[in-house]
Amino acid sequence: MSQAIRALQPVFLVMVIVFLVAPILVSGSVSFTSDTVMTYPPVGFSLQWYEQIASDPKWRKALADTVIIGAICTVIATTVGTLSAYGISRIRRPVIRNGMLVIFLAPLAVPYVSFGMSIYPVFASYRLIGTHLGVAIAQAVISIPFVVLTVISTIRRRDRTLESAARSLGASPLQAFIHVVLPLLTPGIIAGAVLSFMTSFDDVIMPIFLGGANVGTVPKAMLDSLSMSADPSVMAASTLVSILGLVAFLALAAIRRRRS
Repeated sequence: MSQAIRALQPVFLVMVIVFLVAPILVSGSVSFTSDTVMTYPPVGFSLQWYEQIASDPKWRKALADTVIIGAICTVIATTVGTLSAYGISRIRRPVIRNGMLVIFLAPLAVPYVSFGMSIYPVFASYRLIGTHLGVAIAQAVISIPFVVLTVISTIRRRDRTLESAARSLGASPLQAFIHVVLPLLTPGIIAGAVLSFMTSFDDVIMPIFLGGANVGTVPKAMLDSLSMSADPSVMAASTLVSILGLVAFLALAAIRRRRS
């Protein structure tokens, strides 16, 4: 039985890889079609849909909104998540420490639709509906758990005695945190920041609930394009987002390898 399981492991691994990669390859190939509708296999070869995205004001505005929201979301989520992870790691009682960790990871278990509906009246009372800040704050709440997880995993691998040594040599708590702790946590912080920024290129629920007619991200523009025209330009946008995620992942892997 164990030999049969070992023999099936490569087959299962190939099936998982195909299941994950095949949709990206299909959407990427359709984005180069010369036809005016989405068909597979694609007809001919053309870059017209990428040119349309580059020249269409709708897509340019969606990309600008996504970058602005992603930047604000990254700053908020990285700051709050890093400080929260550091504070959780300093709790000595395991029960309290695990309980606080569960609280900060709770947004991962809440459906995005329920979360969007619950915060809508709160944001409406503060006039955050239809603003970049409102969407960014909502996405930051979703992104904070990723930052907490990456930073805590880095904290568990670092030498805790280095901070104590800095304190014993006369450094204040703030100086020890800035000059000793933060450099050690840099890989986890960068990983959390990348995940937070990519949330804006993945989440469509928060822009729908909180963006209104003024703020539309790339995922929302893709959904609108599919519901109204369904031309291959949405596949071109999907391919660009996938390439952006791949580049971010490779950059993060390179930074971690250099830090190690």
